[in-house]
Amino acid sequence: MSQAECGAGAPAREKLEANVNERKISATRAASTRAFNVFIATLREIFDEAAYHRFLTRGEVASSPAAYADFLRESETAKARRPRCC
Repeated sequence: MSQAECGAGAPAREKLEANVNERKISATRAASTRAFNVFIATLREIFDEAAYHRFLTRGEVASSPAAYADFLRESETAKARRPRCC
């Protein structure tokens, strides 16, 4: 009996070894992580979280309702000064 048999007398399938290149998995994981980080950074910019963080860092202020109110006033003033097209 050179070939293994299953309980029904039929030849058993050989166990397939995973033929995966670990470097490809690692590169794919790294690329996915970078793409996810860019996506999150984009959302933070869209929803002004990054701008608020820069405001806090620039003013060396802790996050608080008063600091957020100052941030909103400053950003509204900056938006009002921009020229509008059409």
